[in-house]
Amino acid sequence: MAKRLTAWCMLVAALVVLTGVFAPPSDAAASQKVKFQIQTPYPTSYPYVQRVVKMWQRIKAVTGGQVEVTFFPPGGIVPAYSEWDAMQKGTLDGAFTVPSDVRGVFGPLGDLFNQYPGGPASEEMVAWIYFGNGKTMLQELIESKGFSNVQVIGIANLSLAEDELWAKKKIEKPEDYKGLKIRTYGQWGKVLEAVGASVVTLPGGEVYQAMERGVIDACELGTSADNESLHINEVAKIAYYPGVHSPGNVHYIFFNKKSWAKLPPEYQQLIEREILSTAFENYLAGAVENAAARERMRAKGTTFLQLPMNVQKFLVQKTDAMWDDVASKDAAFAKVYKDQSAFLAKHRALIGEIQPNLHAIRGAK
Repeated sequence: MAKRLTAWCMLVAALVVLTGVFAPPSDAAASQKVKFQIQTPYPTSYPYVQRVVKMWQRIKAVTGGQVEVTFFPPGGIVPAYSEWDAMQKGTLDGAFTVPSDVRGVFGPLGDLFNQYPGGPASEEMVAWIYFGNGKTMLQELIESKGFSNVQVIGIANLSLAEDELWAKKKIEKPEDYKGLKIRTYGQWGKVLEAVGASVVTLPGGEVYQAMERGVIDACELGTSADNESLHINEVAKIAYYPGVHSPGNVHYIFFNKKSWAKLPPEYQQLIEREILSTAFENYLAGAVENAAARERMRAKGTTFLQLPMNVQKFLVQKTDAMWDDVASKDAAFAKVYKDQSAFLAKHRALIGEIQPNLHAIRGAK
């Protein structure tokens, strides 16, 4: 039954987590003060990153200052996207990131734990990670890539679907991607390359300037609130939806194993629950923030357009074909993909039966 969580049950679980009360730490825990350095490759202007920063501030307060984390922006301690090597070596105690950010290391398998076209919505991903085999499989992936000293702690962010594409021209058919220079990353980039686009990988903080100077013609990098925080609406006036390439997006807290072991069990449990609480806080607050961001951007001239259904289907079908090909050649990928797909099939069948589509019933307003 745990594997068949409904959206309603997950909301209730979120509220329980958000309002939960932790037991006071033991005398042993209270006597052990630890200081950690954690880094993220994501701009700290992102609302979900800001809430993760506040999470560590809450943890410090709840532990009476016994757990103190300094949260660094991209490049604060090590170059952005090199957090994995730094955690392995102990240069960083932890990171707020995802495997798919470094596809040169984790390959296509990393995408299965974050986002891909037609893949899990964020609430589906967190269900698979915590109530399916996802967390165990993610740890296996991390260690198989040489990061034996790195441990997955939990998901600290659940994002709604990302904006599909910010562009300077209209997309009405698959052929319209041909020749476009698009900022994206991961295996999704290969789908775009297959239809003639040129993929450019850039950190989020460099996208505005690249769009402004014409280095790229289009981009995808986050939700509406994320993109507004980076002022992408100032350099591109067309934003496409729905987020076919990223129905959901999650980000994790990882730790160096020795650093994590410095924490007494009481504090480990507290932090694990606080991380999950923050994930749902990001999800719930994100819905409100994204709606408000889209209203503001519309008022400033942004045109939000629905990506034609023929294009949506084309992109998902191309992705499915790509994954099937990868699975036929990579046993490790096939194992995870099969497990995740089976989990999603059960989850979606249940939701499709019991959750009314009130938007469709009432009609779009």
